[in-house]
Amino acid sequence: VELRAMVMVFQRFPDPVNVVTDLAYAAGLVQRLDKAVLGQVGNEKLFGVLKLLWMEIQERHSPYYVMHINSHTSLPGFIVEGNARADALVSGVAIGPVPNVRQQAIEAHRFFHQGHRALKRQFRLSNSEARAIVATCPDCQGHHVPHYYGTNP
Repeated sequence: VELRAMVMVFQRFPDPVNVVTDLAYAAGLVQRLDKAVLGQVGNEKLFGVLKLLWMEIQERHSPYYVMHINSHTSLPGFIVEGNARADALVSGVAIGPVPNVRQQAIEAHRFFHQGHRALKRQFRLSNSEARAIVATCPDCQGHHVPHYYGTNP
């Protein structure tokens, strides 16, 4: 839902714009999307939204800034209040079921092909979980260098 909202922002506001979101994934994705090459994503609805967002960013001539804030906080200020109002407006709308964190990491890696350290940090995975995701990616097989623990005999 937030990605669709960002598409609408970029479509309706061609001038410089600031976007505030409480979804770290969306903020990080938009900040990296201008330098990304689109890959296929298993979820067709998500791929459609990502493609629209990517096209809007590629065609954009004005600067934009995407800021992440923590959601559901009681901090004072207009940014938190505005985010709470936006959440209330879109709370009943959804693209589909939200996958668990591991599945989100797998989908993100299929799209961006980031390394295990980035997956570990972004999705708070264990080292072995992040390495397993990278190791099982067919596109990264030639680039993945396994790390062996232990001593050299």
